[in-house]
Amino acid sequence: MATTDHTDPLARLRDEAAIRDATARFADAATSADHEGLRTLWDDDAEWVIGGTEGQPFERRAKGIDDIVSMFRTLRDERDYFVQFAVPGAIEINGDDAATRCICYEAARGPGESYYRNTGVWSDRLRRSANGWVFASRTYHYLWLDLSPFSGDTFPA
Repeated sequence: MATTDHTDPLARLRDEAAIRDATARFADAATSADHEGLRTLWDDDAEWVIGGTEGQPFERRAKGIDDIVSMFRTLRDERDYFVQFAVPGAIEINGDDAATRCICYEAARGPGESYYRNTGVWSDRLRRSANGWVFASRTYHYLWLDLSPFSGDTFPA
């Protein structure tokens, strides 16, 4: 894998597009419960952290691809309904490493009569790999959380 020369504006735009694509593919995999699609987005020794800082709910941590996919199964497979919207932010690229933030909205129902809506911020580190840009770490910080019931019907995708 070769480091991109970021004095070349086109090369930088390609890298930024690939990094934004990784963020979009994560949201799509989370929404569609695509375990294998999610697996392809991570570096071998990646870390995934949800909450866990002072005052944050629902601390969850996983290290390594298999642990990350296992945590994803635990979080996603119990839901009747789940959707994630991701709005990528600025990207800082330094050779084969990148950092970005992403504003996120999620809503879920299940198991049973449990409900979940939140907004938060993903803080991401990505690494260029033979498979393109992959997450080296993703950390989610909650900004707002609502566990109250909401109405509506679900439909198969």
